Amino acid sequence: MVLMMIGCGKDQGTTVVIPGSDVESSGVDESAGGEDSTLSSPPTGSSLLTTEGMVAADWTPETAVVLLQESWTIYKARFIQPDGRVIDREAQDRTVSEGQAYAMLRAVMVDDPETFEATLNWAEINLQRQDSGGDRLDNLWAWKWGQLVGAEWGIMDENFASDADLDAVTALILAAQRWDRPDYLTLAQTKLADLWNLSTVVVPRAATEQGSDRYFLPGPRPAFQQGYLTYLNPSYFAPYAFRLFAEVDPEHDWLSLVDTS
Repeated sequence: MVLMMIGCGKDQGTTVVIPGSDVESSGVDESAGGEDSTLSSPPTGSSLLTTEGMVAADWTPETAVVLLQESWTIYKARFIQPDGRVIDREAQDRTVSEGQAYAMLRAVMVDDPETFEATLNWAEINLQRQDSGGDRLDNLWAWKWGQLVGAEWGIMDENFASDADLDAVTALILAAQRWDRPDYLTLAQTKLADLWNLSTVVVPRAATEQGSDRYFLPGPRPAFQQGYLTYLNPSYFAPYAFRLFAEVDPEHDWLSLVDTS
């Protein structure tokens, strides 16, 4: 079995400054709207710069909370419909599962249960993967929804993107804890079973070694495991999430994915 590392699809990184450190890392915010954003967190006592480079305020925890709330309000007004659909305005107003999951994560962080519920419900209804007979295939989300031929709107690609479902499950677990919603935890566990069964794979080690290892795939197993080749994308590995999953889903060995990330 041969493991192939495929590109992570993030050509241009944006700089993240770690407070109190000279370390910089790169990453792209692929939230709905498709706009890259620079997240700058100056050390305490320095000035907070806006995206236009203007000094906005002294950096304190209080100003950080205000900035987070204001940015969320603007984000909702620009990208989230009242029914919960998150719109990518730079790609023909399509919706992707990752955008829905990002909105859920942000809603938990800013304590907005109404928007969380709306974005979750929209995705559960509209991104449902179905077979040719209209029966539900699983509890994961089709990754792309938009305008089809003509005026009709619907699912454009039935495949799921595992990083989006991973983020959605993470958001559900955090929401269950923050708002005391056991139904969210139950849904998270249901999704985890499908994610484990459909998007992880056991690969034998090299001929000179014994045993095998389990890996997290970018999507459905048939698309990323073909013959002796297994295609992996390191940008989909999320050890922090796998550790969280292990706490709520003891039936599956999520910690094994930490080791192979």
